Amino acid sequence: MEIEKLAENLIQGDENAFEAIVDRFTPLVSTIVYNLANGSLSITDMEDLTSDTFITLWYNREKVQPDKLKGYICCIAKNKTKNKLKSIFRHQIVNIDEMDYEDGLVVADEIENKIITEVLREALDIIGEPDKEIIVRHYYYYQSSTEISEKMGMKSETVKSRIKRAREKLKTILTERGYTK
Repeated sequence: MEIEKLAENLIQGDENAFEAIVDRFTPLVSTIVYNLANGSLSITDMEDLTSDTFITLWYNREKVQPDKLKGYICCIAKNKTKNKLKSIFRHQIVNIDEMDYEDGLVVADEIENKIITEVLREALDIIGEPDKEIIVRHYYYYQSSTEISEKMGMKSETVKSRIKRAREKLKTILTERGYTK
């Protein structure tokens, strides 16, 4: 059955359409959860997030736009996973020196991964503290600027401007080393 037709039937509360959607999109949702979790969650947690994604879809089926079903499911999975990661890391103190940045990068070639990891680590060292910690909290632990400001005793606007400046510095450093988007 075509995805748009399944979505239309889902909106009407058709459980068979829902089951077909679950069967069709479980591999995609599992991949999203796995990649975002990046080794930080147990298999059980990842399976729960995959299930929660579809439960949320069912209870919010009236919000589905038939031509955007796949994107809607992906957004649910992404948000559920990020929220889970936030809840885990919210109360942990981040020790920058003990972090393994390699876990934060997903690259096909292991050698290239190690090189990129080292270049990124050097770039983060160059931008220095507290910008380094702010970037790690924001991009690796998915903390909002408000959360970071509370943890680091800064104003939220200061954190936002530091993120912006640090990103610009990182871009310059990485560009100089031959890494461009």
